[in-house]
Order: sequence, then structure tokens, then C-alpha cells
Amino acid sequence: MNTATTARSLAVLAVAALVAACSGQGMTPFTKIDGSDPALLGKMDGSWTIINTGGTKVEGMSPPAVVVFDTRSKAVTGFDGCNDFKGTYAFDQGLLKAKVASTRRACTGDMARTISARLGDLLTQGAEVVETSFMKGHVLMLKNAGGDLRMGPTEALRKP
Repeated sequence: MNTATTARSLAVLAVAALVAACSGQGMTPFTKIDGSDPALLGKMDGSWTIINTGGTKVEGMSPPAVVVFDTRSKAVTGFDGCNDFKGTYAFDQGLLKAKVASTRRACTGDMARTISARLGDLLTQGAEVVETSFMKGHVLMLKNAGGDLRMGPTEALRKP
């Protein structure tokens, strides 16, 4: 077995152990938000900066790609790396789906293009919403068969 395979196997075992330990204590490290529990919607509220897409860390984007959810008005706004957007969202069979309008500026970088396309797909095709807290960090993930975006709270990610 090579070093990369061994490291990957150890990482999978560590995650499995964490999930098992949390499950045994009546906790789960992941919370699916499907629109059926109004109390869970609050976990989506606010501004989220995209920090990872498809397993790739997002770095060096200025301004950063940001998604803002207002759960009271069911509004979604933000900047996808290329364009500003705004619209409304709803949950349909447990998936978040949005109707948004956006500006039509050209993307200037590969990462911005990737994020813009992925976010557009997630919002229009529907996305599973998953929230997790780990080591005092808070992450919101949107995912579907086309890919995923992981986001951290914008306020927590701002540099002092």
C-alpha cells in the first residue's frame, strides 16, 4: 500500500470514528436542513463566504464569493465570483431551489468561473443543504450530483 493510500485510509477511519463517537452520544456532526423544521432554518441565516468547491480550497479571490440567506423573507443574494445576484428560494422535496437574477459581467479567473457555474447549478437544479460544526468552526454546504460548495460565516472569516 502506498503512502497516499495509507493516509487516505487513516483519514476515512478517523472520520468514521468521529461519526460513531458522536452518534453514540446522541449527536451527529452533520445537520441536514430540508425546510421542514423552522428552527433549523436559522442555521442558514446570514452571510456565507465560499471557502471550498469540489475539494479545492478557494484562495485569492478578491472580492470573495458570498451567499447571503435571509430566512424570514426567503431571499438569497450575493456575489458568485463574477456577478451579483438576488432572488428567492424555497425547499422542494428537501432540496433548496432558487430563482435568481444576476448581472452579466464576464468572469476573469478560472476559480471565479468554476464557482459561478457551480453556484448557478446548485441554486437552479436544487441542492441539499448540510450544516456542520467542527472544532468551533461552522460550515454550510450546498451539494447535488453536479458538485458542492462549502461556506464559512463571512464575519468569522474576515481578517482583523
